Amino acid sequence: MLTLRPLATLAMVLGLFWPGGTLAQETVPYTTKAGMLAIGADPERPEMEFFHVAYTMDGADKTTRPVTFLVNGGPGGASIFLHVAAIGPLTIATAGDGSFPPVPARLEPNPDSWIDFTDLVFIDPVGTGYSRMLPRTDGTPGDPKPYYAVDSDMQSIAWFIRQWLTENDRWGSPKALAGESYGGQRVAGLTLILAQSYGINLNRAVLISPALHAEIAETRYSILGPVTMFPTQAAIAAHYGLNEQPKGTEALPQFEEFALTTLTTGLVNLGRTDAAGQEAFFAKVAQMTGLEPSLVARERARVGDQMFAATLLQDKGLLLDRYDGTIATENPIPEVPGLNTFDRSLAVLTGILQPPFMDHLRNDLGYKTSRDYIALNIDANLQWDRASGSGGPDDLAIALAQNSDLKALVVHGMHDLATPYFRTRYMIEQSTVTPEARERLFFGVYPGGHMFYLQKASRAEFAADVRQFYAGIN
Repeated sequence: MLTLRPLATLAMVLGLFWPGGTLAQETVPYTTKAGMLAIGADPERPEMEFFHVAYTMDGADKTTRPVTFLVNGGPGGASIFLHVAAIGPLTIATAGDGSFPPVPARLEPNPDSWIDFTDLVFIDPVGTGYSRMLPRTDGTPGDPKPYYAVDSDMQSIAWFIRQWLTENDRWGSPKALAGESYGGQRVAGLTLILAQSYGINLNRAVLISPALHAEIAETRYSILGPVTMFPTQAAIAAHYGLNEQPKGTEALPQFEEFALTTLTTGLVNLGRTDAAGQEAFFAKVAQMTGLEPSLVARERARVGDQMFAATLLQDKGLLLDRYDGTIATENPIPEVPGLNTFDRSLAVLTGILQPPFMDHLRNDLGYKTSRDYIALNIDANLQWDRASGSGGPDDLAIALAQNSDLKALVVHGMHDLATPYFRTRYMIEQSTVTPEARERLFFGVYPGGHMFYLQKASRAEFAADVRQFYAGIN
């Protein structure tokens, strides 16, 4: 059985744990409810209605049974991805190796659902799923744009959580929040907002492939971007056998050591290194990343995620998916080498998940509406006001320092170029400095990409780790 280790316990490894092992899951009787909840700053004058699906254990003691609220990211994404690909009682039937099933796909019981140790409430923020603004008092349609912003979005989710707890008599339950990608930014911000403004002290927070708000310069003068991207690039190169390194998580400490020593020193001293020294440095980086030395030299060892995805397997006519570097597809525009990427995870996955999910809502749960279910709201994403700094690692660090009952688990896929794991780890190591808070902050990495749970082995390990992480919550 894996023992989760907090950041404070290891001087060199700093609490990084490599998940391993699974835990047999019990099947619990539960009730499923899908519906709308009208919410607003003033609950008596709601402004919008959030669609949600709640799974609650039958006959459970509400004072000890945890309830976990779950959100996806985007921004503009509904909760369908965590719901039927990772955590809900039903999941998409796949081969389990990270590949997508043919359509039409189907749902099957999820042996790795969290339902056996926590109730689950999947939330669709306004403009996603079936969630919409309510009409104004004059009958005109409500405008969602004011909620396409960092702070107002988090406030609306807080309103939902407050209202759901009230209507379901769950204020006395242990409470948890989980979010993926931009949902991780939401979780980081809400751990603080819920406590400070709503009297809701969370017991657990789970950040899945989080895209935390942080100002990381991507210029020729900065080193943090390429240094924190490097371990993921090296891990992807290992996956394709391009650097003679192990394919599993056991190689990550070596990649991190290279990033923090050879790469960092080489970048810092690049301007004062002679031509022979530069050539040797570029060759070392190329050997570890599987790239051509000439490309590494041209990019001055600062190869970004898109360039890496477009060029690593360019000689084979393949492009990598930035969200999962283990997925390679034929280049649809081969005459533009090095400039185009094709993120199949975004382009195809929604169309795999949504049809069986729609059938489940309508036929199994009896929730029928003429509204369009919006799994990904691209317009909302393009309009999003990201000016606020809320939802960064500092928010999570402050919440951990203030709330001694809060524990946070941050997890990533090792092959994810979109939100590289080492960047998040660096940020939370720098932000969470108090020893007592670090004892309650955990970090883990799994084989796979942004949605590492599409690999059944990683999903099973993740579920076992979360079950252990929830132990003692009540």
